[in-house]
Amino acid sequence: MGKRKPLGLGLIGCGAFGRFCAEAFSALEDVRLAAVADVRRDAAADFARRFGVPPYSDPAEMIARQDVDLVHVAAPPAEHPKLVLAAARAGKHVLCEKPLALTVAQADEMLAAVRQAGVLCPVNFVLRYNAVTEAVKAVLDSGVLGAPLSARLTNCAADSNLPPGHWFWDPAVSGGIFVEHGVHFFNLYAHWLGPGEVVDARAEAREGTGQQDRVACTVRHAPLDRPAVLVSHLHHFDQLAMMDRTDHRLVCELGDIRVDGWIPLTMTIDAAVDDAGLERLVACCPGPKIEIVEDFPAGLGPMPSRGTPRDVTRRGRLWFCPNADKQVVYADSVRALMADQLAFLRNKQHVRRVTEQDGRDALALAEAAVRRAGAEI
Repeated sequence: MGKRKPLGLGLIGCGAFGRFCAEAFSALEDVRLAAVADVRRDAAADFARRFGVPPYSDPAEMIARQDVDLVHVAAPPAEHPKLVLAAARAGKHVLCEKPLALTVAQADEMLAAVRQAGVLCPVNFVLRYNAVTEAVKAVLDSGVLGAPLSARLTNCAADSNLPPGHWFWDPAVSGGIFVEHGVHFFNLYAHWLGPGEVVDARAEAREGTGQQDRVACTVRHAPLDRPAVLVSHLHHFDQLAMMDRTDHRLVCELGDIRVDGWIPLTMTIDAAVDDAGLERLVACCPGPKIEIVEDFPAGLGPMPSRGTPRDVTRRGRLWFCPNADKQVVYADSVRALMADQLAFLRNKQHVRRVTEQDGRDALALAEAAVRRAGAEI
């Protein structure tokens, strides 16, 4: 059997992130960069020279190329609807950067066109292709920590490279923080905890500028067989570049889980367990560092918690860090998402980790948060 022909990739958006993705995808055998487009002619030309492909200043011309099978939309968010619609109507698959659109109404129009054309259009939710976030999912699903009860995301993002005139600050272009950035985390927590609804939200503006640089919301996840989980999402875009940081804390009945990094690199679990529980935790995150913090007195017997007796024998702490190199982990996540989508194109029996519905559902939560906060897009 001959070698499969790789799919031709057309990239729209020749900024730093577009280059990062193109370099990551170059390691995949099933896709090759065929052409690039950017309304900034110089940016497209520089990018094209670097990768040895033709440049376009009109994305429509690039989409029309016969050797472009898949379009990667890495332009600012307000451009996503028209670019995705153009690609879908041309019969091209799409990988769309977050958010899918600025509003759910736009997203529904886009996905209707995608379905009619029979093409794919996932959002590049890289957090779903990360060893740490999948270990969190495995721990929660195992039930070894009991039910999750609450969670907190604190995202302290840098604005050092976001001057006042940057499109990020214009909600008509970016959608604002909930839409442009928050969708990553709405999607991640829905993966961990099931569907949620926004029950509260606020947005704060920078003094003297009107730029909304801090937003917060609470999302309630209510699975049928477990307690409701309130998740606090806090986003700051007001930090020095070297102080950019993100952390998660999930509180469960028998302990908590901490995750560090916008691209998650480490997970720490602090829990009261027995021997079997410790083994189950290790199975969820192979190769962790383990510390026994405290052995409980022999003969203590079951201890009640939330009205339920718990058989625990020790308090343990696990630290899991499969790879500490952020750029490597980031590139691996981008590649894994693309490989997942390509696998489905080759075999329709393959179950994708991220689908078109993920992009739409995360956007619906973001839109609800914007509405609750009294902000406007």
